[in-house]
Amino acid sequence: MPLEPAGDPALSDTPLDPAYPVLTPLDPVYPGQTRAPLAHPLDEIATPAIWSRLSQPLERALVSLWETLGLRDAARPTGWVAIHYGRIALNAHAWERLRARATGDAADPGLVEPAQSFAARLAERLETARAGLGRRRLAERIARAERERTSLLRRVAEVEPADLDAGELARGPLDERAWTELLLPGFGRRLTEPEPDEADPGVRAALALEERCTAELGQRLANRLALTVPSLVAYLTVPERIRAVLEGGGQWSELAALRHERVEQFAKLELPRTFFGRPRPDAEGA
Repeated sequence: MPLEPAGDPALSDTPLDPAYPVLTPLDPVYPGQTRAPLAHPLDEIATPAIWSRLSQPLERALVSLWETLGLRDAARPTGWVAIHYGRIALNAHAWERLRARATGDAADPGLVEPAQSFAARLAERLETARAGLGRRRLAERIARAERERTSLLRRVAEVEPADLDAGELARGPLDERAWTELLLPGFGRRLTEPEPDEADPGVRAALALEERCTAELGQRLANRLALTVPSLVAYLTVPERIRAVLEGGGQWSELAALRHERVEQFAKLELPRTFFGRPRPDAEGA
């Protein structure tokens, strides 16, 4: 049964919560969204802590693939990564262009509009030629990220959250660059391979560390009375966690509790894997 967001206060974006929106604004030119390339656990609901951690690295990984293949700036979307009802989605037009150029296949015309004018057809042919030359660079870029990822995962295995200070826990054990290198190999493989049916072990290990650090930070913030219960820290973004460490105060519990309620409502909804514009979620079991 389709559910209108305005019908439930927990699903309403009024007042707006730009740090963790119910719905991300649409790209005016490329409104298609897809969740298909996202392997478990990225296909599950992203809490505010995880969304704020991964939104920029996800975009950076996709931009890196785009630039490595030499794709046209004119075809770039303004929005690469979105979140709708707690689910992360990628720009479907950009992903299909990446996939087609990486494999040499024809692109889905419903997502990558066929060129009409002579100038547009020439630009497409030039891009196709650049992408053909860029496929070796793409393989090298993925291999480099794999090597970097192996080194990062060794470091991850050695981190003990209890040994970190509160500021380090709030910022997280891995920065944007590290997360970009962790995410890029999976996306690179999925450009040329079938949709993922298993969890990405590297991403899963890194997220497990993030969760351990988040749990440790939550306990410390609860001990300082900045949160009423430790688990609420998962519903604060990274900048908010840093502020909670530096400033203290009890306002964070109210904000986190409101988001927790929204996430519980999100969990009752199902979203299509590919959609145009605003998705219309269905209530589970309806």
